[in-house]
Amino acid sequence: MLVALLSDIHDHTTHLLLAVHAAKAAGCTHMLFMGDMTSISSFRTLREEWEYPVDLVFGNNEYQLEAFYQTARQWKDTTWHGFIANVKLDGRNIFFCHFPWEAAKALQQGCYDAVFYGHTHKAEVQTIQNTLLANPGDVYGRTGTPSIGIYDTRTNSVRIVSL
Repeated sequence: MLVALLSDIHDHTTHLLLAVHAAKAAGCTHMLFMGDMTSISSFRTLREEWEYPVDLVFGNNEYQLEAFYQTARQWKDTTWHGFIANVKLDGRNIFFCHFPWEAAKALQQGCYDAVFYGHTHKAEVQTIQNTLLANPGDVYGRTGTPSIGIYDTRTNSVRIVSL
C-alpha cells in the first residue's frame, strides 16, 4: 500500500492541490496528515479533492479544534486523532504526530515500524534501530521547495516528492 504523508499546509491551497495530485499520481490510496492544516477551508479542499481514507493529527496552528472534528464527520474514512495517533496500515504499526519531540518519544518505545512527524518544515528520512523515522517536509514551502512523502508499507520506506 502506498500512503501519502503531508504536513504543514498553512492554508497554501495551490500547493495543497499539487500535493493531492502528486499523491494520486504516485498511486497512494491512504493519507496521513501531520498537522498545521490551519483552517477549515483547507480541510474542506483536501476532502473534496482526496477520495481515499485520511487520518489526521493537529499541529500548533489549528485553532478551532471542535470545528475540525465536526467538519470531519461530514466525510467517511476521515479520522482526526487529536495530537498523536497510532494506526495500523497493511500490517504496519505506525505512530504519527506534529512535533519532533513526540516522535522521539515514540521512537524510544521501539514498538513501531514507522514514526512520522512534521513541524520543522524540513524533509528527513532515516532508520533508527529498525524503525523508519520520517518528516515529509511541508506542503507550504516555507523553507524552499514544498514536498510530500510517499510511504510504501510493503518495503517500510519513504521517498520525498518535491511539488
